[in-house]
Amino acid sequence: MLKPRPSSDSLRSLALLGLLALLWAVPAKAAAQNQTGNSATAGKGELLADEGYVTPPEAIAKLVTAPRDKNVSFSAPSPGTRQYFMRTVSDGLPALRLVGKAHHNLGGLQIDQQANRERALTMRSTAGIEVTEWATGKRTSVSIPVGARVGAPVWSPDGTQIAFFALFDDATQLFVADAATGKSRAVSPRTVLATTVTSPVWTADGQSLVTVLVPDGRGPEPKEPVLASGPMVRLNESNKLKTRTYADLVMTPYEKDLLAYHLNGQLAVVNTRSRAIRKIGAPGLIRGIDASPDGQYFKVTFVEKPFSYALPVVSYGARDVVLDAAGAIVKEVAKRPLRESDDPSDPMAVRGRTAVDTSKRDIRWHPYAPGLLYQQLAPVARRDGTSPAAPARADSAATARRNDRVMHWKPPFDSMSASVLYESANRITATRFNDAGTILFVTESGTGGTFEQAIFLTENNTKYTVLTPRRGADTTQVRGGFGGRQPDGLVTRPGRKGVPVVMVSTDGKFVFRTGTAPDTAKVQNTWVEKIEIKTGSISRLYESDGSMVESISAPLDDDFSKAVVQRESATMIPQSFALTLATKDAKQLTQNVDIMPELSAAVKKTVIARRADGYTFNVKVTLPADYKDGTRLPAMFWFYPYEYDNQAAYDRAATQNAQRERRYATYGPRSLAFLVTQGYAVVEPDAPIFASEGQLPNDNYVADLRNNLSAVIDALDTLAIIDRHRLGLGGHSYGAFSTVNAMVHTPFFKAGIAGDGAYNRTLTPNGFQSERRDLWAGRQTYLDMSPFLYADQLNGALLMYHSTEDQNVGTDPINSTRLYHALMGLGKTTSLYMYPYEDHGPIARETVLDQWGRWVAWLDKYVKNANAPKKPAAM
Repeated sequence: MLKPRPSSDSLRSLALLGLLALLWAVPAKAAAQNQTGNSATAGKGELLADEGYVTPPEAIAKLVTAPRDKNVSFSAPSPGTRQYFMRTVSDGLPALRLVGKAHHNLGGLQIDQQANRERALTMRSTAGIEVTEWATGKRTSVSIPVGARVGAPVWSPDGTQIAFFALFDDATQLFVADAATGKSRAVSPRTVLATTVTSPVWTADGQSLVTVLVPDGRGPEPKEPVLASGPMVRLNESNKLKTRTYADLVMTPYEKDLLAYHLNGQLAVVNTRSRAIRKIGAPGLIRGIDASPDGQYFKVTFVEKPFSYALPVVSYGARDVVLDAAGAIVKEVAKRPLRESDDPSDPMAVRGRTAVDTSKRDIRWHPYAPGLLYQQLAPVARRDGTSPAAPARADSAATARRNDRVMHWKPPFDSMSASVLYESANRITATRFNDAGTILFVTESGTGGTFEQAIFLTENNTKYTVLTPRRGADTTQVRGGFGGRQPDGLVTRPGRKGVPVVMVSTDGKFVFRTGTAPDTAKVQNTWVEKIEIKTGSISRLYESDGSMVESISAPLDDDFSKAVVQRESATMIPQSFALTLATKDAKQLTQNVDIMPELSAAVKKTVIARRADGYTFNVKVTLPADYKDGTRLPAMFWFYPYEYDNQAAYDRAATQNAQRERRYATYGPRSLAFLVTQGYAVVEPDAPIFASEGQLPNDNYVADLRNNLSAVIDALDTLAIIDRHRLGLGGHSYGAFSTVNAMVHTPFFKAGIAGDGAYNRTLTPNGFQSERRDLWAGRQTYLDMSPFLYADQLNGALLMYHSTEDQNVGTDPINSTRLYHALMGLGKTTSLYMYPYEDHGPIARETVLDQWGRWVAWLDKYVKNANAPKKPAAM
């Protein structure tokens, strides 16, 4: 069952139910048939009207449920000795019972209330964990408690243990597994509260885990009043606040109470051996936690009241504080108030805008000394000699350029305990240490580009410039670290303190970087370079031969003598190898197989389409494996337009896409390429929307859309690939919006499939996609781009689908229900399938199979057999 919305939102729910009741004028199927699903071999009309979950043809069902989890990629070895690789073991698309489990939607926060965790943990949980010792190939399955699934596995700092959440139907518990044996154990009988803090955090010694628990003595969640205590109240008195159209905002005082109940948690440190629990302070509305390496201080982000009816939870006010081991607040580090105004006269709005220039940035724990690190501009210094406290002159020249600093803020975190660790005239964008904590590496952004500096802390802070910006014709693309999101530049890896560090050679003299050559005519070469820290001299350790796409996943030692690489090509399945860089010897680690031979054997082409106005763009075409040149096929177009300033901007993007096309093609469960098994040509055109002189791209949207599709059809018709009289068109989200626009502004398509789209731009008045003008500044563009306003011009049969719990900004399900209502009133051929429990992009196995069943039936009826003679009416 869908969880009921509060009474204040009941009108919307009733409206949806009323509209859905109009969709099918057929008797309900038997309950047993409703649950088992019906075969797509049934009559097309019968299947399209079926009110149970249906299934597609067997060839497509096989591709949807293909065992994708059997093909693996080794990319991030365990910290410490880098002996192991860990992967979660998937059991395919989540079952409807997981996706449909009761939950709350509260201001963009989805909560599985029975198990006290974020809903995504439930839906996207996995069946198990597998550990592979790369040198021997030994695989070990982690023991998972009976009745549980797995979420959020995290390596210990030394790489010998794995912490994970055991996800039971009614609880979330903390477990730890031994990497060598796979044996796991519960480290606490207490229930974890994983609504916002969705993974455990290790202390640097690997002895304890920091997490959030359900508070002691917590009572039942608040109950919605049986009788409303008053009307829904919203009041705005000349206050200006431009927001996007968010889904499922908190609607009532009851929902505010419900949100507070599920945010309120107990910060705790759990010893993994003794299972002792140390509670840190009193329960609070915790959004995030960050423990110091020694586990004695905690930087905690608390959500602040008041809650908002206009903004999602992520935009609520928040406060960052440092707590000591007893839970006492030592220091408030930062405070971000709720900002419900864009008015410059509002002090909260001004504060929110100016904080970026003056506040502490990138606040985090020092991994090797007590205290915090942060970056901050130096205090104001004036060229006219006035003191920083003196009033600023209106003349901007009065203020000299301020240096940027790395600060070390020691306990007790007062105004006197912060010292300058490093200072630069450039903007500091990132800081990291080596694993010993003796070298501080600083990434700086200056007028000439990006610099990497090394500051030797044990040598009187002597500074060496490790990397300077490359100039001239050398446009090498540099990739950054491993084992997490790291800045581009020097190679990083997980450190012993549990934080990423710059990898320094065992003799302490060198650092490394990796990248790819900028050759666009062939597969790009991948390389590894060694850089001497104190001289900046660079030598190349390795370069691939360009025969296939190769990416370096991670070094396997600090001298970069061995590394894990992935190799693939358009025809070779990706495999991971242990590579010896000096000799180029490679030991294959994975045995991945082709799980979709019917698609890997398909004919693939890239066609250039040219518009009448001279613009050109690429069209990807996939054809059945047995396709014969000159055979005209019914075709299904699937697309998603993007905006570009000019042809050159599009060409740059197309070049990057061309590199991706040299990789082995993989297909998700909803890939339209599956249609080649049903005899269709699948056409995926780029659809560039170009700006023109004095106009933004969207001002040309309708004309460019029409011109793009016309050019694609002409190009493929000339090549005798498609039957231009049997064409379908589809897309998801913005692609769905564009599909309906194409069907009301062109006569090209017999049928369309549009999912989770927005069709009336007056419902997104403050901007959408890349459009930043509001409705009143770009009124005509908004109206021209709203296919709802041209519904009477619809050509072809339109199938719409929409997720009932679509959380995407701007694509409220009312778009689809209202368009269906309009098209029905106009006598157009249309259908609408509303999928319960799903978000913006369905994931439940039953839902995805059902979609495919209806898509194939729709296209077969209105595209493949569009020109078939109609059967005479029965006498």
